[in-house]
Amino acid sequence: MADSSSSSQRRFGDLRRGFTTLLRDPEWFPKIILAGILLINPLVVAFAPGWFANSGPAWVRAAFPWLVLLNALTFWFPLGFTFEVLRRARSGKGDQLPDWTPSLLPRYAREGAVKLFLSIFTLILPVGIWTAFAWLLMGKICGLPDGILGLAAGAGLWVAVPFCAVACCRWLDGASVASAALNYAENWRRFRARASDYLLASAFLAGVNSVTCSLFYTIPLGAVFGLCLVDTWFGPIYAETVDLPASSRAENSNLHSTDVGASESVRA
Repeated sequence: MADSSSSSQRRFGDLRRGFTTLLRDPEWFPKIILAGILLINPLVVAFAPGWFANSGPAWVRAAFPWLVLLNALTFWFPLGFTFEVLRRARSGKGDQLPDWTPSLLPRYAREGAVKLFLSIFTLILPVGIWTAFAWLLMGKICGLPDGILGLAAGAGLWVAVPFCAVACCRWLDGASVASAALNYAENWRRFRARASDYLLASAFLAGVNSVTCSLFYTIPLGAVFGLCLVDTWFGPIYAETVDLPASSRAENSNLHSTDVGASESVRA
């Protein structure tokens, strides 16, 4: 009982440190603002209601599809940026928030594509299938109101978000993209090893997102801050499940941040 209490206190301490780890970077706000703009263009957020309602100025309706296209070309970069956050949390090396150095943009785009691919098979599809099953069971068979689907989707995300993080960490440890995305048995084994810690962190993330995304126009900022924060939490949790010495982990080609380290050396 005492060991369980001590473990819980330690994990809560880790969650608190996740905030301070991000916020102690003197440039954390502009870094996250830039990532938020690239992830979800604020103009897309602003113009979306009028476009879908077919109302507002004609130039807004004409510009909206082009803004969406532009957003489709830029959102890879913040996904790769948050992947670097996870890499640093996983290895325990470097400042938690990387820089937006132009030379790193190709890497961010490439790893952003990897993260999206992993997310499709370990987050988006599982939650979609679970929500469809809940709709069929509770809505069609049991006759419950459709509002119950929100609870079902929330429960699915609660589990799927850390499950996706496990897949991302496996790729950082050298697994192929296909294995990290589709080897559900291995992903589940790694997830189950620290399931309570993952679910605790995921529950905290839901609370943080409910605040940071509470205003419509704060969604881009809240989304990126949440991604960075949850990667800061999940990286160390995953590291505790892997029986590899720190030196071996650091030498892995996916885990080792050669380009970022070189960039920071030049900056120093």
